[in-house]
Amino acid sequence: MQIALLKNFKLIGTDTANQILITRFVFLSLLTIWITGFLLPLVSTIDDPLTNFLIAKIYSTVCHQDSTKYISIDNNSTLVCARCSGIYFGALIAAIASIIIFHPLTSKKLLLISIIPLLIDVLLVSLGIYSYLKIISFITGMVFGSIIYLFILTEIEKLILEQISDSLNE
Repeated sequence: MQIALLKNFKLIGTDTANQILITRFVFLSLLTIWITGFLLPLVSTIDDPLTNFLIAKIYSTVCHQDSTKYISIDNNSTLVCARCSGIYFGALIAAIASIIIFHPLTSKKLLLISIIPLLIDVLLVSLGIYSYLKIISFITGMVFGSIIYLFILTEIEKLILEQISDSLNE
């Protein structure tokens, strides 16, 4: 059974379509919680140093947390750099789009193409050809984040469809 069957609800059945939509809403919810966590310092001040340390430590596992690369507003900063913020916001946009537009189109080729601008930006900054720009990092992160999200979502949905197909064939 191919993911292409998702193009038309009638081809896969209501139960399968509902299962896929539930999966997408769960991913959207988890992503929203994750993004809220790294944006927390922009909107709220937590007075407990231990809580601040633990929250920052959680995000240090996914970002280098170079403070010069954070997105800052009024002396408050995100807990991840501009590029990581872009990746997560790109994934969020893709998550919303995947609910509105039922069949996301993605491929390994598109995934590889989406990482090229990000790699070029990193390379040019590393070589000193131009200085780090948060907006470029954010945008290249968004492009990559949206495509990687759709790619992972597509692969997970293929697994769901294969399991459903296998259970129907038994």
